[in-house]
Amino acid sequence: MSIAKILVPVAGAERDLAPLRGGMLAAELFGAHLEALFVRPDPAEAMPFYGEGMSSSVVQEIMDVSRDAAGRAAQAARANLEQVKSESRAGAQAHLSFREAEGNFAEQVTLAARLSDLVVFGPLNEDDRLALGEAFDATLLETGRPVLLMPERPLVRLGSKIALAWNGSIASAHAISAALPFLTRASSVEVLTVRRGAGTTSSADDLVRYLAFHGVSATARVVEAGELPVADALLKAADTKEGDSMLVAGGYGHNRVRELFVTGTTRRVVAQTAIPCFLVH
Repeated sequence: MSIAKILVPVAGAERDLAPLRGGMLAAELFGAHLEALFVRPDPAEAMPFYGEGMSSSVVQEIMDVSRDAAGRAAQAARANLEQVKSESRAGAQAHLSFREAEGNFAEQVTLAARLSDLVVFGPLNEDDRLALGEAFDATLLETGRPVLLMPERPLVRLGSKIALAWNGSIASAHAISAALPFLTRASSVEVLTVRRGAGTTSSADDLVRYLAFHGVSATARVVEAGELPVADALLKAADTKEGDSMLVAGGYGHNRVRELFVTGTTRRVVAQTAIPCFLVH
């Protein structure tokens, strides 16, 4: 798999900057095209919430206000893209585009994600369930595309040192395969397996040998989780504190998909990440 098209959903707020900066770093790394996607809400979809019996003039006023607000947000999103372009060393030569769609935010993002090689989101909160949180969950669960979750702090490099969360599952294998474009460019790759107490861990030997066939030299380390949740143990082990680390993870922990990605280990990664996380379902 190569990474030629990178999608960054934007909303016209300051929080656009983190995913745009991460997307720009990835675009620079792969010589890829970055598309910033802004979704205008359809004012007609919100009208049922206002109840019946409103006059046509009130309805029109509400729709006009909604359109004006969306127009201002779209302008702000364009400005955020231009700001990140001006910050980037390769900004003048970068392949960037800004596209608008109309409708439900999550639906439009997942439609665009199907024809993208990487989708970049910024920091999410546990209560980030509307629009952005919904789009993140839908993209991760329904599109089969890798998601790159960026921390709020700006980074100078992306994926120089990569940690692979490995438990032998199909989801973690999918994540590692999808991350190969990053792995072949990394300066160091480490396979992390988590052990809690006297429990057994999945062997990393086969994975290390598999990566060698792709020209990736990797080492392996067993992480003692102790009393920490698995996600916390992985993030702590992966973070080099030097601003150049990234964690690659698939399904890790629960068996039920909805529990795994919404309330389980990956959701904890979403809520607490201080380093870029490359996630695949």
